[in-house]
Amino acid sequence: MRPKIHFVTFLSLFLILNFSSLLTLPLAGADFRDDNSVSVEDSDPKAKEELSKNLKNLSKIDTFHYHQGVYAALYGGGGYLDSGQWTYTDTKGNIGMGNYGGSWGGIGGLKVGYQYKGWQIGHSPYRVTEAVEFDGFYAGYSNPMNGYIGNFSGPVFHGSSVTPDMQLNVGIMTINSLTKLITPYRFAPYIGFGVGGGIVTASNITGLAPAGGFDTSHSSTTGAFVLAEIMGAEYYITDHLSVFIEGKFIYFDSSISIFKNLAHFNVMTSTPGQASFALGNFFQYIGVAGVKYVFW
Repeated sequence: MRPKIHFVTFLSLFLILNFSSLLTLPLAGADFRDDNSVSVEDSDPKAKEELSKNLKNLSKIDTFHYHQGVYAALYGGGGYLDSGQWTYTDTKGNIGMGNYGGSWGGIGGLKVGYQYKGWQIGHSPYRVTEAVEFDGFYAGYSNPMNGYIGNFSGPVFHGSSVTPDMQLNVGIMTINSLTKLITPYRFAPYIGFGVGGGIVTASNITGLAPAGGFDTSHSSTTGAFVLAEIMGAEYYITDHLSVFIEGKFIYFDSSISIFKNLAHFNVMTSTPGQASFALGNFFQYIGVAGVKYVFW
């Protein structure tokens, strides 16, 4: 029986020694430094490049933490306002129509909202998250229009060309829903939509006098239902502070009118009368940039 014991002992030692060498093989090219860092030597440059890239990505993942919580943001930029045709009627039998054209203006606004933690995509460092926010901004536009005002004598229209002008001050307030893709690179693109209301104030309205009438300045304020489409991206400077760029398409419903059936709008003709001037749908194309801070 003794030869069998020696054989088992020898076999056990052989397996232990070879298994130990297998365990230390991956660390053969490793250089353990005093600062607990490890330098790995690899003869394959592609492998070293891939390792370096993965370590950098891991560092970004470890240092960026997307926070759930309340946030506030300020932004500014510019916008382009467009509309359909304008129409004019009065109690003297005059009618008119023309094109609004379009105009550029400045934008300033703020947001207050809440962003959720969201859902991790599998085992990746990417997340899909939602945010709900109140968004309010102001825009100012000024643009001359063109068209005709006159009346029909039989089938013939007798009128003159006019170039109305006005200052439009637009205030928009919407509740927005945003869907974001959170990446480990501090970059987060997003899309969304908003629903709300708007206030349009038209001031310094001139150039609407029909033939034989005289011109003066008018103003009027009206409200509207608003829809918004949103697309943007933000970059987190820190875990709480970010900068963003955003594009919006704003639609006003067709009930928008600058002034309509005013009881004392009698200065447009040489004798007392009432007049109506209305615009069609409004469209705003907006681009802004801003800064956001997340509280928690």
